[in-house]
Amino acid sequence: MQIVIGLFLLLLIVTLLAAHFEKITHRTKMQILKIAALIFALLWLYEWRVDAHDNHVRELYLAFKNGTPVVCDGKEITTEHFFFETGTESFISLDDKGIVYPVEQCEIKDD
Repeated sequence: MQIVIGLFLLLLIVTLLAAHFEKITHRTKMQILKIAALIFALLWLYEWRVDAHDNHVRELYLAFKNGTPVVCDGKEITTEHFFFETGTESFISLDDKGIVYPVEQCEIKDD
């Protein structure tokens, strides 16, 4: 995200300098800034969603490892019968082959 902010600021400075030395018109400068602001907003939204997903996975993983039951599709997942695969971000059964629950289907069990 720091790279995006840095590039946005660099584009802002270059645009302002070009407008100051009258290399581009005011209208062109405003169009460049609008496009840059839109790109910045979309990238910020993407980063926010990725952070929210990562936090959800981290909370599920920590609860699972600490013995707190996790519920996936109505089934209770514990360390006795499942393990967490970090590559696919899913719970895989130790007993029954082929049972896989992606973290998107799981929540921490509320008592």
